Amino acid sequence: MKNLHRIALLFVLSIGVSAFSQTQELEHESMMNRYLAKGLSQLEFKELTFAWRELTDSIGYPEVPYDSVSEKVEYEFIYALNGIPRETIVNRVSEWAAVTFGSTNALLTQQGNTSRLILNGSVEILFPDMFMVWKNSWRGYVETEQLNSSICYFTMVFTIKDGKLKSQIVNISYQYTDFVSDRTISRTLNSCFPISINEQEEWKALITLVNETKNSLDAVNELVVAYIKDYENDYSW
Repeated sequence: MKNLHRIALLFVLSIGVSAFSQTQELEHESMMNRYLAKGLSQLEFKELTFAWRELTDSIGYPEVPYDSVSEKVEYEFIYALNGIPRETIVNRVSEWAAVTFGSTNALLTQQGNTSRLILNGSVEILFPDMFMVWKNSWRGYVETEQLNSSICYFTMVFTIKDGKLKSQIVNISYQYTDFVSDRTISRTLNSCFPISINEQEEWKALITLVNETKNSLDAVNELVVAYIKDYENDYSW
C-alpha cells in the first residue's frame, strides 16, 4: 500500500498541482481514488494519468467556474451600463432574446429597484468526435475524427438595476448524435465532470465541447450587452 501512495504522490508532484484549476485537481483526485480503490491496476493508473497529462498539455483543460460543493458549473457576468435606466435594459434584453432565440416567453419579476428576467436559449457547438466512415471494400468502415454538432441548451438569469446588469447562465445541457453507435446523446455540462472518468476516447471531445461552450456563452453575453448599449441608435431614427 505504501508503494501505491508513493506512485500516486509522484504523479501529482510531477505535474505540479498549483498550476491547475480546481476542476483539474478534482480530475487527479478522481483518478487517484479509482487507483487506491483498486478500480485501476498499477499499469492502468500509470498509462491513464500520463495519457491525461499528454492530452491536457496539448489542448489545455477547461477553465470553468465549477463549484465542488454543489458539483455544478454556473457562469456569471457583471456589466456596468452607466446611464441606461433599468426599464430600458429590461426591454432591450427581452427584444434581444426574441430576435436571437425566437421567443419572448420570459419570466419577469421585480423587487424594489431590481428586476429579474429569466429565459431559455440555445446555441450550436462544434466539437471533434469519432465517425464511422466508409473507406473501401477491403477496409470497410473506419473510425475517423471529424467535427460533430451539438445543441447546447441553457437558462439565462438577468438581474437588472439602473446602470447595472448581472447575467447568470445555468442548467447547461447538450444534445447530439453519437455517430459510432447512432444514438442521440443527452447530457448536462455537470455530468461531463470529472472528464477523466469517461472513456479515454471521449476525453478530447469533452474537453473541446466544454471549452467551446465557454467561448459561445462569452459571445452570447457580449452580444446582449452590445444590443443594450445600442438602444439610442435603434430608437432615435
